[in-house]
Amino acid sequence: MDTPRCRRDRHDRRRDLTGSVDAMTTPNPDVDAVIFDFAGVLSTSPGEMMRRQIDESGIDIEVDIASFVQIIMGPLDAEGDHPWHRLERGRIDFDEYVAGIEPLWRAAGFESFPTPPRGDAVVTGMSKIPEMIDAAAAVRAAGYRTAILTNNIKEWGAWRQVWDADNLVDVVVDSCEVDMRKPNADIFEFTVEQLGTPIERTLFLDDFPWNIDGAERVGLQTMHVADPIAAAAALRDRLL
Repeated sequence: MDTPRCRRDRHDRRRDLTGSVDAMTTPNPDVDAVIFDFAGVLSTSPGEMMRRQIDESGIDIEVDIASFVQIIMGPLDAEGDHPWHRLERGRIDFDEYVAGIEPLWRAAGFESFPTPPRGDAVVTGMSKIPEMIDAAAAVRAAGYRTAILTNNIKEWGAWRQVWDADNLVDVVVDSCEVDMRKPNADIFEFTVEQLGTPIERTLFLDDFPWNIDGAERVGLQTMHVADPIAAAAALRDRLL
């Protein structure tokens, strides 16, 4: 990793900006790069969409959201062999996933069960968070390296075009494309390697506490995003 070159490139890019932007930008001595989660940070969380899906499914079930998530997604704070984990790593397709969770909801005593939306339906059910998107663009324009790191599935790939992700940040890491997923250390280390910045000088934003914990274990700086709008303002205050 050519750290001195990465650091020099950042400051060279700063000097290339207009004088007015340079005057507003104070280089942060501790951060060279920022990694953004997607859902819950740059977009609304799919959790509300899942609640609507239960209500609108027409299936006569009584299940709380925590139990629903446990059945369809497995434990979120650890890696395992749950079908959702394999789907997010790109090891199975959506039909294989649906077949894989059927025994789980049947074992929980349900006669039928709603499954996550297929394809572009998930994109239409989520909304952009303009304040965070603008903050991400401003951070990149100020010379910081930027990335999106998301746990996702191949069938939901339309998000990347709709959010114009490849033009918003320098690097996009999608779990289903790299056979890794958060909160495992390997995907954080891979993302930082793509950025070319020291891990201890890289800031990671995510809405899930277990992903924040995983990032801190590998040495990343972190910002837990409970409120994306407030977090966008805090990010600007810290870096710009």
